[in-house]
Amino acid sequence: MMENAEMIRETILKIFSFLNIEPDITIENINGRTRANVSIDEAGFFIGRDGENLKSFQHIISLLLIKKTGDFSAGSSFVFDINNYQKEKEDYLIALAKNSANKVLETGDTVELGVMSAMERKIIHLAIEQIDGVKSESVGEGEERRVIIKPV
Repeated sequence: MMENAEMIRETILKIFSFLNIEPDITIENINGRTRANVSIDEAGFFIGRDGENLKSFQHIISLLLIKKTGDFSAGSSFVFDINNYQKEKEDYLIALAKNSANKVLETGDTVELGVMSAMERKIIHLAIEQIDGVKSESVGEGEERRVIIKPV
């Protein structure tokens, strides 16, 4: 996907040009995923509450990339971020997973985390996989799904 970096940049610039905004765009490859971060003023509006607007931008840009490349994997291997919002949230979730795992290892008790989106739960599960002595699983139904971390 990194070979499409210029196409990604042009796509993002075109969307923001409709809003009369010239963003600073950084594109990098991290663990096989292409990550585009846009730096802009007034980012709160574009990120939205709990990142909802950012998710919409992600979806629209992914669809445009799929249309331009004809490659359906283009959308799933692409991450769109504004002012590193998603990266900072991912870093927070990884730290939460590690801290919760340490608590489980110290006490032997199961730790239940709050309600999370599918992507947030995936980040937690991937972080927990790297820690010996604990395991994680998702529990609950629909929008009430959460992660529990327990000793092995």
